[in-house]
Amino acid sequence: MSTHPKNNGVEGGLATDQQQQAVSIGGGVAQGTILTRTLHVNVTGTLANLAMAGSTGGTWKLVDGKQIGVFGMGSEVDAQVATNQLRTALIHEMKIVQDRSTFPVPLGVSINCVPANEMTDVGDRYAYTVLPQMSSSSGQVVYQSDVRSEEGLQWRKDYPKWTAANLETEGVLNVANNPWVFVHETHPVIALLRHNAGLIGCNIDEQPKIDQEWYKVTRQVLSACCQTLRAKVLSKVTSHDLNLFQVQLKRLNTENWDDVGDLDAATSSASVSPDEAVRFLTTPYTYMARLQVKYEIQTPS
Repeated sequence: MSTHPKNNGVEGGLATDQQQQAVSIGGGVAQGTILTRTLHVNVTGTLANLAMAGSTGGTWKLVDGKQIGVFGMGSEVDAQVATNQLRTALIHEMKIVQDRSTFPVPLGVSINCVPANEMTDVGDRYAYTVLPQMSSSSGQVVYQSDVRSEEGLQWRKDYPKWTAANLETEGVLNVANNPWVFVHETHPVIALLRHNAGLIGCNIDEQPKIDQEWYKVTRQVLSACCQTLRAKVLSKVTSHDLNLFQVQLKRLNTENWDDVGDLDAATSSASVSPDEAVRFLTTPYTYMARLQVKYEIQTPS
């Protein structure tokens, strides 16, 4: 499968490769399904056009609506189920299989679902960096997770639909112009309230349920519980939403793509004429990479 999205004056390409297998983690209990995809990332543009794109310059991402086809388990899985699976994916490994850059300046690459573990002398952090006009096919692992993290395993097992981003929306029915909402009985907030009955002076299981599955909770309590879950639990959970997967390039050691302050070094010239500066900013450059993503999603029950 291949598609060719265009984002903010930047071209992108995509190729996928799939492997899957059942995985047994922690005492032989199956936690989910491991999948592998190889993504063809292609960012093309002039330094001037990338600068004009603002904060989104140099960004590559999947075409809207293609996330399930790329990262999902197949057409036999319901679309909503597949979307929820991708929301709580666990990245096992991110690897650069091959990459090539024609940019005359060094680049920093950020990937929104892996930590930024490579740093520059000024403290900027990236998933990895790219040298000017380079090509590599040796392969490089840029991230590996601790898939046996106890907190992560338990959260993915008990609450596969919830992430830090959707605690206030998934399984929550908003009631306009009221100081309370309805929270589904399977929501992690309900479990938090249940396990802290002594602290809050209230036993959630003694409260009436609406339609046998919804609890009435004040907005203040919901907000406090969500903040606690993010700080105490989800900060230790390494799942990410693959529906939002994206890669972004930036120039190293400068704030702007069209900065010409280091043009002499970039062009290896003792002095740079105005025409050379124009060519520097208006010549199209390309960065291409084959990124292999190994990840785990919850297997439908």
